[in-house]
Amino acid sequence: MRVLKKYLKNKVMLIIGTGGLGKEILGILIEDNYPNEIIFFDEDKNAPCMLYDKFQVIKSEKKLKALLKKNAEFITGVGHPRMREKVTLRLEKMGGILTPIISKRTSIFPFNEKYEGIIIQPGVGISHNAKFGKCCAVHINSTIGHSCEIGNFVNIGPNVSIIGPVCIGDYSYISAQATILPHLTLGKNVVVTAGKVVNRNLNDFETF
Repeated sequence: MRVLKKYLKNKVMLIIGTGGLGKEILGILIEDNYPNEIIFFDEDKNAPCMLYDKFQVIKSEKKLKALLKKNAEFITGVGHPRMREKVTLRLEKMGGILTPIISKRTSIFPFNEKYEGIIIQPGVGISHNAKFGKCCAVHINSTIGHSCEIGNFVNIGPNVSIIGPVCIGDYSYISAQATILPHLTLGKNVVVTAGKVVNRNLNDFETF
């Protein structure tokens, strides 16, 4: 997939958040030779005014609204699933249009559904007939098997292996190097800790 091609006409890419995920999004854009200006928004008083002495960070809602009037697209670089939802809904109410960021260095089969606001990092592999909810984050070198259904605002950590078909509920967090065996259902707000092999269904709010 070459998702970034359709954004080349835009003057600015607005990344929400200057933390780890926001910086990883920046890295994807730079690596994929995104040609236009990149600006961050972060209201944290400890956030820098410039990131890496090159990328502007706006902190006021007034400046944010002014920027959205000129360029409505944004990507939410907030790692916590619930906070990512809160920030995303706020920006959408202000007229922002959530956009996906998908690295060019991925292997994604055709016949998948929905990439609304998704973040897919380099090295990710996704098989066919996968479905993604809103604003998921799939970290480096993870694999998602065929016919998986991933809910809204789900985090999939680095080097995770999800062997389809698997269903994962909203707001769930799959930590690094976890493996989820096929034909399982994970509820909402589930946490799978690093390195675990999930071999049974998990209830809502369960930690494995």
